[in-house]
Amino acid sequence: MGRSVGRRRGAVLVAVTLVALAPAFAPVAVASRQGPPPTPSPADVPERVFSAPHGLRLSVKEVGPTGQPADLQIITLFDEASGQAFTGSMVELDERLGGALSAVRDSGQFRAAALETLMITPPPGAVAAERLLLIGLGDARQADLELMNRVGAVAAREAVRTRSATVAFAPTLRDQGFTRLDTGQVAAEVIEGALLAYDTDARLQRQGLQPCFALRRWYYEAGAAYFAGVAEQAGRAVEAAAAQMDQRGDTLFGRTGPAATACRT
Repeated sequence: MGRSVGRRRGAVLVAVTLVALAPAFAPVAVASRQGPPPTPSPADVPERVFSAPHGLRLSVKEVGPTGQPADLQIITLFDEASGQAFTGSMVELDERLGGALSAVRDSGQFRAAALETLMITPPPGAVAAERLLLIGLGDARQADLELMNRVGAVAAREAVRTRSATVAFAPTLRDQGFTRLDTGQVAAEVIEGALLAYDTDARLQRQGLQPCFALRRWYYEAGAAYFAGVAEQAGRAVEAAAAQMDQRGDTLFGRTGPAATACRT
């Protein structure tokens, strides 16, 4: 699979934050929904913060997909034929959406094929995020770490496309009864894939080939049992992605030349 990070690490399901660096890692404000979030995230929730390329802050945070305020919450979903029953946070999320999550998949109207996406606007107060993005994983028997790296890339590109400055990502594999892939390795692949995809977008922006836009924060959400392992893998993934970015150098895309723009993501 040729990835420098994912295969050799521990296990986890965690919350990661990517944020444009603010003084002393000051928290970045997130647009509020009507009413309080359904599951507030206390200030003392375990969290590990890492400095990522392009002025991003990466946080691994012990929080579920219903409770993190963000512009965009992302989860993954196996196809209906995989027979992966919802447990834990996926049951809670589905209930908060009135059963829409399972219904749209089980009806075949969202097949959850590998890398297929579907955007949902949750009812006010259902979850803490403004929007919910589903990324399909396809057949659970074929899921591998390369797929999770590509999921990370899709997640980052969808965040940029929808101008979602604050993103929360929950792999939700364990809460679909899937245990074959190590959660720490999954986290490393998702993070590396997201960072490298965003690096490409940032380079295009600087060249005037995309509108200027900066991701401000990215939470990689994880359960308590996986927090320590995912945090360890997240730090290594950031380092590996940064090294690959250095190898890319400053080569321009095509002959358009760098645009006279103030875009410095």
